[in-house]
Amino acid sequence: LSSLISQDSASNDPATSRARARPSKTPKSDIFTRHNKGTQKRAAADLADDASPASQVHQRTEDIGSVDAATLHRSKRRMQEKARIYGDLRSGMYLAGESDEDDDEAGPRKDPGGDDYLARLRRKEREGLVDFDRKWGDEERMADVDEADDDDDDDDNASTVSYEDELGRTRHGTRAEAARAKAAQESSAADDPERWRPTRPDNLIYGPAVQPLAFNPSTATTSQMDYLASRRDRSPTPPEETHYDPDKEVRTRGTGFYAFSKDEEVRRRQMEELMHVREETQREREERAERRAHRERVRDERRGKVAELRTRRRADTFLAGLGGDLAAGSGVV
Repeated sequence: LSSLISQDSASNDPATSRARARPSKTPKSDIFTRHNKGTQKRAAADLADDASPASQVHQRTEDIGSVDAATLHRSKRRMQEKARIYGDLRSGMYLAGESDEDDDEAGPRKDPGGDDYLARLRRKEREGLVDFDRKWGDEERMADVDEADDDDDDDDNASTVSYEDELGRTRHGTRAEAARAKAAQESSAADDPERWRPTRPDNLIYGPAVQPLAFNPSTATTSQMDYLASRRDRSPTPPEETHYDPDKEVRTRGTGFYAFSKDEEVRRRQMEELMHVREETQREREERAERRAHRERVRDERRGKVAELRTRRRADTFLAGLGGDLAAGSGVV
């Protein structure tokens, strides 16, 4: 025991015991505190770029190169040639001579007239996507229409006149509209002077007259009447009596179902018996209801009499007790 006590005291001695280690001021590196690699270097490069801003540099002709005069002259000459060909196509110069249908499409070839340029124009017109004939015709037509409209507007719309249309109404319009209305009236008057009015029937009957066709109809009328009569419904009127056939379908019926006979006499007798039984049932119900009402009435009368006797007995008992109390009180005095 002495050895154990000495060992325990030695372990509790602060001089001999080891102190607890202090936590480190520098935290341990882990995945949450580790910085991205190269961040400091990139930040320094960004600061250096901000310190020296870049200036915009424009490139000059010497840097990107230039087009020589020969190329410009060749392009200008080609554009002029295309413009000339397009103008000649619009003017219809390719129609100056007969076109050669067998011209080579790969390159120009001399036509029988010896004009290479006309052959080239014909080939361009044949291979082109624009129909210059139609385009020229449309332009000429539009120009004529515009010119005619301008002339009509200048002549007809110079003043407003009053005219009468084909229905007899007074209208206000231009001279051209008045001329058209007059021409329409003249043409309609030649055909039918009152074409806007309904035509009057020719078979009207004026005054009293006998119509013999009602007594002696024609063959067409007779055939039509026979046709209508054949289409008429010829079912008997009134229709035949039809009754419900209980044997026609198999089904479960209620308790009150009654299957009547198909024979008319037997059916009539069954219905009479059924009506007689129904009348007896109704009479029995009425008699039973009357007896019930009579019993209720007798019961109510009996209850009234019992209540009256009970009230009278209570009154007699009260009066007897009151008289006894009065007699006892007078004897005491």
